[in-house]
Order: sequence, then structure tokens, then C-alpha cells
Amino acid sequence: AGAREALAELAREVAQDTGGRAPRAENLHLTLAFLGNVAPRRIRELDAIGATTAAAAEPFVLTLDAVGAFRAAGIAWAGTEAVPAELQRMFERLRSLLRAAGFSTERRAFAAHVTLARRCVRALPGGRPAPVAWRVDAIDLMASQTLPDGPRYRRLSSWPLAGAASLS
Repeated sequence: AGAREALAELAREVAQDTGGRAPRAENLHLTLAFLGNVAPRRIRELDAIGATTAAAAEPFVLTLDAVGAFRAAGIAWAGTEAVPAELQRMFERLRSLLRAAGFSTERRAFAAHVTLARRCVRALPGGRPAPVAWRVDAIDLMASQTLPDGPRYRRLSSWPLAGAASLS
């Protein structure tokens, strides 16, 4: 909750500075894998993949200590100078399991970020934000719906990070 509040405040500031639009606080998230449209019959497979990925991951703290922009897309983001090893391993395991099950995943390198503003029309001002420490202790499977006032997300499943020690 504390990290979400800090990120929501940062998003409001960045949106004001860039002329963009901040997402609703409840929509702030970090995407591990974007899958696009998935047939309802395949959700059970995603449940198993998510559970397997979470069972092999330890909780960790993600420190969001940088801001940047995807200029061509008009998006400002918060990210990290150093991706925690546990987050990188979790991403790689998830991507591997998704690909093995026939899901299409992005080929580009993982860029851990939280979108702070969309439709930005001005450059980000210089400076660094106060770091936001986010305790990551679960993976969620989310469904998104694009609406005129922005995307809406609905949690389909959630799996706590159990730790590698629980694996056989």
C-alpha cells in the first residue's frame, strides 16, 4: 500500500510535468509478460504456469529509483537502476514456461518499469525521484480492458511467492 501511494503521487507529478495522464492508483503495476488476447479455455494453463513460477521465487524488494520515457509511445515510467536477481529469474522462468506452452511472448529484453503517465507531450524534467521500495511477494494474472478513460484491470488469479526451498 505504501509503495502504491508513493507511485501514485509520483505519477501525478510526472503527468503534470509532461502534460500526460496518470493511471489510476489501482492500475499501477509491473508487467512480467503481456499476452494479449487469450482464449478463456487457456486460462487454466496460465494458472498452472503462474503457480509454478511463484513457487520457485522468493519475495524481494524492488527499488524503483529512476524515471524515464518511451518517447515514441508518449509514456513516462518509473524503473530501477539494477533489476533484482530474483525478479530477473522470475521473469525468465515465466517466459520459458509460457513459450513452452505455446504462448507468444515479447522477444525484447525485460525492462522492469511501472507506467506513470500516458500521452505525454513534454519531456521529463531532469532529476531523480525519491526511491520507492516495493515488497514483491506475489504474482497476479490480470485481464485488461481498454476504455475511453484508460485501461481497467481485473485480477483473475494470484500466487504468493513461496520460495525455491518449497520445490522438490
